[in-house]
Amino acid sequence: MRLKISGAEGFNKVVTIDNDATLQDLVKVIDLNTSITSMRYGYPPIKLVLDEHSLGKNLGDLNISSGEKISISTESESSSGGIISGGSIPKVQETGILKENQVYIDLPEGDTNILQSHVVPDDNSCLFHAISYCIYKDIGLSNELRSVVSQEILSNKQTYNEAILEKSNSEYANWIMKKDSWGGGIEIAILSEKTETAIYVIDIDASKIEKFNEDKYSKFIMVVFNGIHYDAIELENGQTVFDKENELLSNIVLSGGLKIASQLKSSGYSFNTRKDKIICNICKKIMVGERQVARHAEETGHVDFGQA
Repeated sequence: MRLKISGAEGFNKVVTIDNDATLQDLVKVIDLNTSITSMRYGYPPIKLVLDEHSLGKNLGDLNISSGEKISISTESESSSGGIISGGSIPKVQETGILKENQVYIDLPEGDTNILQSHVVPDDNSCLFHAISYCIYKDIGLSNELRSVVSQEILSNKQTYNEAILEKSNSEYANWIMKKDSWGGGIEIAILSEKTETAIYVIDIDASKIEKFNEDKYSKFIMVVFNGIHYDAIELENGQTVFDKENELLSNIVLSGGLKIASQLKSSGYSFNTRKDKIICNICKKIMVGERQVARHAEETGHVDFGQA
């Protein structure tokens, strides 16, 4: 079988290996100078931790087949990934002036860190980029997340009916696969379920947090929404997934997220699409409402908007 392997710092390699090979055989073929700690593959991507048990398994038993794209993580990356459980977050010095999308937060252990928004491309796929970055640290999986949503909608026609979607089930499933189609609450709810991660959306204009599946999962990510664009929230060290069971730390990062939203709103970064007029900075068309803006973006490809 042929497998495409990717990793940090632009690592890419296509390997050929026997169909009955083990995971240990694959690691040898990849031939890195540092130890591989985990792999992600499949749609939606699942994380496989490399240990004595998994290394002995055949690739077929792990549902790895020819043509699979596998993203690897190594020891050098492990310090910036995973879930915060408290006590292991590097301390930062309060030096210099923070940007408007950054705030200092005081951690339970007495250390200080920086919480910030991570800007993703403004190309009509920002929601998928933000979620992909938070969960997989790779916006290259955004199209796969669209596919996850599309498949879930097609497989659950009773829940996702025309009354909910404002389109026929099949029409919506095809529509969301288009790169210019904006995602929203439906997509967030589905991706939260499929990734088994609560998703908290910080609304900049309303200064509130909408929580998807808050009571269902033990970990959560945060994205910030300005009315027409989503970005990811992270610690300065790249941490994006937080442990909800660590209640004290959860409250600290949520409070920090709201502070970021307040700062961004004060800088004019938010849009109240429910009542404010939005202008396309490319063709100068005036619109009111997120749907008008989204429809204009889909029809024209324009993604540069401002408040009229």
